[in-house]
Amino acid sequence: MESLIDQTYPNFEIILVDDESPDNCPAICEDYASRYDNIRVIHQKNKGLSGARNSGMNKAYGELYTFVDSDDSVKPDMLHKLYKTLSENSADIATSGYFEGKPTGGVLSSEKAIRCILKENTTLSTSAWGKLYKAELFEDIKYPEGLLFEDYATAPLLFDKAGKIAHTDEVLYNYRMDNTEGITHSAFSQKRMEYFTVSDMVDEFLKKSYPGLLKYARRRATRYAISFYRQLAQSGNRDKETEKILTRYTRRGILPYIFSSYRVTSKAYGILISICPPVALKMFSRK
Repeated sequence: MESLIDQTYPNFEIILVDDESPDNCPAICEDYASRYDNIRVIHQKNKGLSGARNSGMNKAYGELYTFVDSDDSVKPDMLHKLYKTLSENSADIATSGYFEGKPTGGVLSSEKAIRCILKENTTLSTSAWGKLYKAELFEDIKYPEGLLFEDYATAPLLFDKAGKIAHTDEVLYNYRMDNTEGITHSAFSQKRMEYFTVSDMVDEFLKKSYPGLLKYARRRATRYAISFYRQLAQSGNRDKETEKILTRYTRRGILPYIFSSYRVTSKAYGILISICPPVALKMFSRK
């Protein structure tokens, strides 16, 4: 909150969404709202991250939106620099980096921006945060409620509708990585299988609008399938139906995955899962 209050850009409102928080967050939100005229609070029954974002947009007055997750912070000049990037390039979305990576900066077409997030080889990500959007983009696009990976389901649609995306590689958003080191490196949860529901949604969109990019989406799904397969094996809890699903998604994108820039060891794991799942299961369960 302090990083938002300290923004150098002068004219903006902050909408805090208390998504039925079980701790002292509701009181903290109200305290901030009582001290700052540009802060409003929404208290609602738990709807998850997507529901919180959608509720915030429904109550927002501004012509531009940005999102900040509750465990992150932003640089003091984030809004100022994103607004400048958006305005100077007559773009519909301005985005920034959140880690040092392969340069992507400049004005991107819808197709190039979507390709970047599918290939995962630049500082441009699917995340809702770290971006400034024209509010009109969300007139017929909302975050899917009740699903994990809601950012991935929505980012291609927003980039497609935007037409022009202006990106700066400067790190303006402080993404807090917890000690699990990300969803592909932590313990397996059945909830994570929702990734493939979202992946199928993205596939259907790409088939209609960008068929040439479909291979990258399937390659991305293979990466997640390999990671989840290892997590499932290491958990010691056999689930044959889940294993079959993960094997299917691994196989579906294995060829483009082999010819990608992903790690050689991960490619080897993918080949092993594709050819002989029982052996892969035994090998992973020993690690």
